[in-house]
Amino acid sequence: MTARRPAGRPRRLATATLALALGTGLAAGQTAGLTDRPTAGAAALQEAAPAPAPADRFQAGNSLYQTGDHEGALDAWLGLYEDGFESGELHYNIGNAYFRLGELGRAILFYERAGVALPRDESVRTNLELARSLTADQITPLPGFWVPRVVRWAVQLVPRAWLIAILALGYLGLASILLYRLLSTRPPHWTRHAAVAAAALTLVVGANLLIREFGIGRAERGVVLQAEAAVQSAPSDDPSLQLFTIHEGAVVRIDRRSSDWLEIVLEDGKVGWVRAGALETI
Repeated sequence: MTARRPAGRPRRLATATLALALGTGLAAGQTAGLTDRPTAGAAALQEAAPAPAPADRFQAGNSLYQTGDHEGALDAWLGLYEDGFESGELHYNIGNAYFRLGELGRAILFYERAGVALPRDESVRTNLELARSLTADQITPLPGFWVPRVVRWAVQLVPRAWLIAILALGYLGLASILLYRLLSTRPPHWTRHAAVAAAALTLVVGANLLIREFGIGRAERGVVLQAEAAVQSAPSDDPSLQLFTIHEGAVVRIDRRSSDWLEIVLEDGKVGWVRAGALETI
């Protein structure tokens, strides 16, 4: 697969070329912080035998990728992912490795996952757009209503670390003001307004953080991983019910589930049913 060079200068690169074109991962040459998902499998693995630190394993994958061993890099990064470690950088680099190995569907899947964790990252967005431009299905999205776009923009406006800091300060300020009012015999009038403002700030920031962390209101989506999948008008393999076919790399919204079938909606508004095994959820 030949990667076309998109316009723009992606971030976190020492040169002005796209990460895919150079063969360097997003975090190549640096150590990314990995978030340990609290799973029993990861805990059991750590108790069974000492293993290299996750950051060392991540960096080992970077080194393999830079030398052109994309399969070895993918094995290193997937090992981390399967052990329960996640980060936007890890998803992005896995996507790059899959892209280099010609597995377009899985590359798009992990770029999409990276985009959830790093919604403002230009490199992730650029590589995702590049990969999707190479899929067999060139789907033209329907124009969306402006309100959901504004809401998504507002939710992602402030970086996650800032939200956590603001939330902590809000809680601390609210607790301090309430304690002052309880201990004071005649608290100043301004403390009531300050308490209301601190409570409102805490509520808004806390709700924003909850929406982002748990994906509240976010539609379930998936990426087609089969070379070709038949889309049916009903959850049945009857050939007479086939509406059309979709191909590897297509991104769909999942609306309903019925046994091992999924009702999907394409970005152009087409609706149908596919076998659940044809795609993987983002």
